[in-house]
Order: sequence, then structure tokens, then C-alpha cells
Amino acid sequence: MTDLATKPTSGGDEPVAGTPTVEWVMPPEAPRRSRRRMWLGIGIPAAALVAASGLAVASTFFIAPGTTALGVDVGLSTAAGAEDAIAQHIAETPIEVTAGGATSTFTGAELGLAADASQVAADTLAEYPLWKIGSWNPGSVDADLAVDTNVTAAALEEAFPDAYAAPVNADLSFADGAYTVVADEPGLGIDVDALAAEVAGELSRSQDVQALAAGAGQAPAADATIRVEAQVVEQAAAFTAADAEAAAASLNDTIAGVEFTLDDDVVDAAPADRVASWLTVSVSDAGDVTVAADADAIQAYVDELPEKVDQKPVDAEVVTNAAGDPLLSKVEGQDGYQISSTEGIGAELAGSLEALEAQPVALAGEKVAHETTEMFRRAVVNKSEGMAYFYETIDGGDERLVKSFPIAIGREGYDTQVGEFTVYGQLTIQNMGSCDADGNFVEGGAFDYCTPDVPYPTYFNGDQGFHGTYWHDNFGAGARMSHGCVNLTVSASEWVYSFLQVGSPVSVRA
Repeated sequence: MTDLATKPTSGGDEPVAGTPTVEWVMPPEAPRRSRRRMWLGIGIPAAALVAASGLAVASTFFIAPGTTALGVDVGLSTAAGAEDAIAQHIAETPIEVTAGGATSTFTGAELGLAADASQVAADTLAEYPLWKIGSWNPGSVDADLAVDTNVTAAALEEAFPDAYAAPVNADLSFADGAYTVVADEPGLGIDVDALAAEVAGELSRSQDVQALAAGAGQAPAADATIRVEAQVVEQAAAFTAADAEAAAASLNDTIAGVEFTLDDDVVDAAPADRVASWLTVSVSDAGDVTVAADADAIQAYVDELPEKVDQKPVDAEVVTNAAGDPLLSKVEGQDGYQISSTEGIGAELAGSLEALEAQPVALAGEKVAHETTEMFRRAVVNKSEGMAYFYETIDGGDERLVKSFPIAIGREGYDTQVGEFTVYGQLTIQNMGSCDADGNFVEGGAFDYCTPDVPYPTYFNGDQGFHGTYWHDNFGAGARMSHGCVNLTVSASEWVYSFLQVGSPVSVRA
């Protein structure tokens, strides 16, 4: 609202150039009105002066004098009258808009301007009733001007086409297994909100100026046109790169999470590329992202699952030590699965994909758990017999002899030690003795020999263990050919390497 100045104490100077002209609210030179004339001006019949109670009742229906709302003098009006006046004034007021050097005039209605006139009138009457003399002459009261941005933008763009350049929405693209962002391009346009705010301010100021002029005994201005300068600003796209980043993240999470389960086991996971091929992603002009899923294509994929998933269980085979702890899984166990139906899964999954809420899809059917066979294995070396025996116990049952082989043991001075041992290391091939990397004897080494490429050593007592022997074929009772190891044929050593595991017990007897 225009600030109100007090009367100067002296002088009658002309306004200084470049400064606003100030009119006095109630100049001292204005003639005093008689009490009778003042009350008649309010619009209350003179007969009402006889009955004070009648005056009080009537004054509750009228707005205090000197009240304006959105450029309309609503003083001494009823709420209904104020409502009509505000609505009509906003709709009919000429508004001259300048943008980029061009000028065009519109009515408020053509610019999509409006107000909740009913609410403004009701609020004004409640706050500034006629009977409340202390609320008289408040000037412009607070009131919001609403704007239909679609109507405003259309009218302004038609009048000022050079002030507009349409923004380009960001987009989504799928490549290399993921959705990526195509950046948006901002446009140009008139700032509709700023324009509406300026019009609202000008409406209020124009009424205040007219009120000041009337108070000073001047005739109100004949030209009621509101003049505003439009601001051409950058217009953001309805769907920005940031919006697209968020959408791409949700899409990528969705296509990476399509799994099919049977009894809570994941039996299949659709590749992200395949899932993306089921989707059509589009962005509307308004920036809304729509995901459409092809239920038929999904169903075709699901109908192939029984052929991929159905299988009989595969029982596991595990080598253990004496305590039952697993040493080696000889055969990995695999549960069996049987899908009984895939009906309706395509439509179900399509709905969750369109909502970007893909969850593991539970298939109808059953899981057949595999069984595990535990095998405890041990070896016995009988030096006097010149034999090695290999035993196995399955699932805690009776022990059975699996294999036996003739052996050669340590010669005199290199005795194969007697005792209870445990396999601690295995190799497929090794140079033994004082050898270089190429298997050549090294003078002055810890040993007086070098035996290259010894096959399948299985160590159980320091540097003593089973291994294959290609340099002799003397095996059996009395065969003492080694430096303490238990010699076997090459084929027998390979079998022992596979049969025993790190942790298997070995008993060496005299």
C-alpha cells in the first residue's frame, strides 16, 4: 500500500523531479463536512438515525469506508457487492504488458487472472466492518491474486512469440545393460508468477492513488490501465536431467532385481537386457514417466523356465576327518526342482514392473532336497608287510578296505618312522633333494641327491609321505629304497593323492 504522508508544517514546494508525488490523505484545506452529510454518504437512510439499534444491526453487513481490495473500493459495500465488484474489476481491467520492446494490452480475464472474490469479501467484512470505527480507512487490504498459468502463458506466447523458446525434456535411453540420461534443454518464457504479482501490486497502488487524489479534491484518473514490464526468464523443462537420473536409478534397480524362486531358492534371474526388452519407457510433455510392460513377452520367458529349472537332486559326497569335519567336497550337492505351473505370471510381473516394484516371483512347484554322503578315509602303512592299506567308512557305517598297494620304505639310516600322523600337504609334482629350479643337483646342498619331478607327494610326517616312483619298481616286503618316504607306483600315488585329503589320518606300523 502507498505510504501516507503527514501534512508539512510549512511551505508549498513543488515535488522534486524523479521522486514520487505524495498526496495527503486529508489535506487541512478540505472543508469540514456536516455530521448529517457524512452519515448520508454512508448510504444509510436518514430515518435510521432515529433508531440506534437499527443502525448497529445494519452496520454489521457493510464494509468500513476507505477499504480497497485488489484495486476495488469496497467501502460501504456488502460482502456480496464486494465480491461482484472485485471479480468484475479483475476480469475487465486493461493490462498493458511490455516484453522485449513489444507491447500488448489484455483484460484480466484474458490473462487468466482471478481471485477468490467471495473469500476476499468475507475476510474483508470480518476484519473491517462498518460498525468498527477504528478500522475505517485501512486502504488496501491483503488479498491474493490467482493466475491460471496455462491461460496466461498461452495469451502471452501468442502476443510475444519472440519471448518464448520451448524447453526440451530430458529423456531416458537404454544401452549396455542400463538406463542412462539424455540431458534436458531449458527454454525461455515470461515469468508468469512475477507478472501476476506485479499486476496485483499495481491494482492496489492504482486504487490508493485514486483515493489520495479524491481525498485531495482531485478528479480520479480516467485511464485505469495497469502497465507492467514482463520479465523474460529461463524456463525449466518439465522433466529435467535430475528427474531423469532419479527415474533411471529406479529403472535400473528394477531390471536388476527380477528373480524367480521355488521354495525361497532363487532358481533363475532374468538378465537386465532381457527385462529391459519387456519395457517401453516414455516421458510425456508434462514430465510424467510411464512404464509399459509386455505381459505376453514376459509369459513367453516364464514358460521356458521348467525346461531350465526342473531337475532331479544330485547327492553330495564329502570327505571328512575322524571328527566328521568336512575336508573335501568330492561332489557338490544340488537340490532338485519341479515347477508345476507358470500360469498368470506374465501379467503379475508386468504389473510390478510398471510400478517399478519388482519382487522375486515365487513359482508354483516343489523342491526336493539333496542328500549328503560323508566319507571318512584313513591309511595304514605296514612296514613289515611292505603294504599300504586304505579304508573308508560311509555315513558312520562299517569300515571297508578300498585299496591296498605294495610299497617301498626308507633304507637303513633313513627309516620310515612309526606313529600316528595326519596328512598336512599335497602336491601334484615336486623336485626332491638338493635341486635347482630346473631339477639339477646342487653341490653342497642339504641332501646328497636330487630327484626331479616326483609325482603326487602326499606328506604326513615332516618330509616323509607317499609319492610315486618312476626310477625303480622294487615294491613289497623288504623293499627299502627311499630316504624315508613311502614309495608307490606312479598310478598308485595318483590314486592316493585323490583318496586322502589334508586332515586324513595315516597310521605307520612296524
